[in-house]
Amino acid sequence: MKSKKLFLANAILILFISCSSNKALPIPGQSDIAITNIYAEYLNIADIYFDLEKYDKATTYYKAAMSNQDIYWTAYYKLAKCYAVQSKWEEAEKSYEDILKRDPENNTIKSSIAYIYAMNGNTDKALSVYEELIQENPDEVSYLENYISILITTEKTDEAKNYYNQLIEKFPENKNNENFTKYFDSIKTEETEPEEKSDSVEEA
Repeated sequence: MKSKKLFLANAILILFISCSSNKALPIPGQSDIAITNIYAEYLNIADIYFDLEKYDKATTYYKAAMSNQDIYWTAYYKLAKCYAVQSKWEEAEKSYEDILKRDPENNTIKSSIAYIYAMNGNTDKALSVYEELIQENPDEVSYLENYISILITTEKTDEAKNYYNQLIEKFPENKNNENFTKYFDSIKTEETEPEEKSDSVEEA
């Protein structure tokens, strides 16, 4: 009985070694690794096209890479950026909203989606997101700058001026303060010019 078992064990060992040497047996997980590598390569190709500003081709490869769940969100985030740089605001907005749902505390995503809202004409949403960002990150000057810019764009001048005063007071060395100062000075000039003209007419 023992001799039969020993013979069988030796026979199996010989068969295993023989098959291995002839590469007849696949390595466990080898096909999965190969598939993963393919999708990772799609992602790399997409990045190359993105850097070359060939965004249509980058989009195609980012979508192909998204077929692999392991790199799905990485590819989706880069696809969203691709939409944004192409000014495809509808697609970018939807994509960033999906990403934000997955990572709701990510301030970079919040800031990006606020910008996209503004560019897509959803200024109320943009202002709401920046208000939240300013409250949660009072020392981040870029959020305050962008908030003021949107207020100016939507002609909420008085409110913009209030936040501009906060900007000057809190961040006096900020390099972009000069641009806001020039803008508000130009408004003062426009407001005073009609009065000066009317005075000169009355005097005449």
